[in-house]
Amino acid sequence: MTDRLTQLQVCLDQLVAQFNATVNYVNTNSEAALLDPEENSVANIAASAPLPGAVVPSNEPGSSNKQTTANSVSNQPTARVEAEQNFENTINELSTDIILKSRQLSMLIDSLPGIGVSPESQLSLIEELARELEQVEKERVAKIEEKDVLLAQCESLIMDVASGISETRR
Repeated sequence: MTDRLTQLQVCLDQLVAQFNATVNYVNTNSEAALLDPEENSVANIAASAPLPGAVVPSNEPGSSNKQTTANSVSNQPTARVEAEQNFENTINELSTDIILKSRQLSMLIDSLPGIGVSPESQLSLIEELARELEQVEKERVAKIEEKDVLLAQCESLIMDVASGISETRR
């Protein structure tokens, strides 16, 4: 289990990825909308202009880029309605995912320690914990010294036993 700050960072990264995916989906799958109410305005003409270096399909009779009216989604009313419904369903699903991730992010933020606690009480808690840590450190040092004394006694006993065994074998 990771700590709350790591969970918060992961959740935030996921939310950003969901925003990115949603904007990308809308950019690639939505119908172009006019920027200005006037159809022939400069903003609308500039927005509908092809990108530099893009291949513009020609509609000449000898062109191989012709689109048949039977396969064109824009010429089939039922296909257009299905595409719009699919687009709306996908947008609703993506929106729901973003809302759920936002709520999860809010819950993680609310669960962070220190929310709703004054800075003075946080500082007093830190000072109390620092004193407790000093006490525990003193106890740890005392136990280490006790361990060293016991280890020296054990070594002395082992040496006595070993020397006693060696003397009896002479």
